[in-house]
Amino acid sequence: MSAGQRIAIIGGGLSGLATAHALQRRDPSLEIDVFEESDVVGGKIQTAKIDGFVCEQGAAGFLDREPATLELCQRLALSPLSADERSEKRFIYNDGRLHQVEMHPLKFLRSKLLPFSAKTRLMIEPFVRRKRGDEDESIAQFARRRIGKHAAEILIDAMQSGIYAGDPERLSVRACFPRVVEVERDYGSLIRGMIKLKRQRADGDTPGAGPSGHLTSFAQGLTHLPTRLAEGLARPVRTRSSVESIRRLAPDQYQIALRGKAPCAADSVILACPADRAAELVAGLDQQMPDLLGQISYAPLCVVCLGYRRDKVRHPLDGFGFLAPKRAKLDILGALFTSSIFPGRAPEGHVLLRVMIGGARAAEIAERDDNEVIEIARRAMSRIVGAEGRPAMQQLFRWPRAIPQYELGHIERVEQLEEHAARHPRLYITGNAFRGIGINDCTKNADLLAARVASELSDPIVRQAAR
Repeated sequence: MSAGQRIAIIGGGLSGLATAHALQRRDPSLEIDVFEESDVVGGKIQTAKIDGFVCEQGAAGFLDREPATLELCQRLALSPLSADERSEKRFIYNDGRLHQVEMHPLKFLRSKLLPFSAKTRLMIEPFVRRKRGDEDESIAQFARRRIGKHAAEILIDAMQSGIYAGDPERLSVRACFPRVVEVERDYGSLIRGMIKLKRQRADGDTPGAGPSGHLTSFAQGLTHLPTRLAEGLARPVRTRSSVESIRRLAPDQYQIALRGKAPCAADSVILACPADRAAELVAGLDQQMPDLLGQISYAPLCVVCLGYRRDKVRHPLDGFGFLAPKRAKLDILGALFTSSIFPGRAPEGHVLLRVMIGGARAAEIAERDDNEVIEIARRAMSRIVGAEGRPAMQQLFRWPRAIPQYELGHIERVEQLEEHAARHPRLYITGNAFRGIGINDCTKNADLLAARVASELSDPIVRQAAR
């Protein structure tokens, strides 16, 4: 039985909180302590309310396609808020202007987003041979091979920037977009596969080839998800608790050393913190794990929220926002028309824009001082959507290590990491640095990990091995 078992979870972000919640549901007798070094829970899910504007500092929302997240919201008595229908319209900035991304094939072919030669190359994608062998391929390599150089530089580069803020020449397509690789493998063509999947989705629940679903949040902001998770735990989250090290006291017990506080003992330890912090904490337990964790890099990101009077912005803001590929030569990655996506994000008569700056290929820009970064955002919004004058509200949120980069070899790296972690009974590693960066990935992986931990705690063979 697992009664009285003490579990220490290092990290009070979504992964740590959702794992604690899932474990508590499975076995209320577990003694679960969540340690968070900052004074608030949620990690990069934080909402700021400034002068009537609701600003998401990190994640903007989640897609409503994952049952685990929706079921979690239901258990927490949270009412998801779906994006406005206007947000179905998406734009890409290229050749000095915004182009609507048309989803209908005929409208797409008539649009000026891609040159005629790129459209022609895209049309022959069904006849391109599928890749042979298991060698890892970058997003850029995969896209050029399947849809051609121009479409890769415009469409795929913009899409990955909006998700990973990464370098497509270095990111692994298998790790970042596994479903796309599966579609090529199963159907021989992305276009042919998407057509068949669309027909199947009309009859059931078959997932599509890429990101799908409607962006979802909550009326008062996304931060209500981690806050409600923390409030529902039997033991309060131990904020302002910086873990300095983890060491094994006995074959079946760990000691958690805390800065300025008495150490704690635990039967199981779950590391739900960023990869670099996890590397520091396991340094005294394993020689290889710190190096493997250290190979997972992060892209820096600045989020600039700009609030304007509606009559000071010429663009109708009738859409989700826009992304900018590298070839557009902007100093920003893109922007969301936040007040057009969710109601109540701006005071009456005002609009809210959210500008993303930095990423793996523009880390230097994200490191500039606050005033310069805000000015970059303002100039871009003036140029692209006609935002005039000084904003009614402007706020910068800085994330030096924002988004994990799933670079080439990531899947093998994670597999090696899990092999080493398995040598230390009841030591687990989770978080968005490993098997999915989004909110849906975190909630789904939390359920899977909780099931695994509960199973191993109740398995007498595993319990004996720990001794």
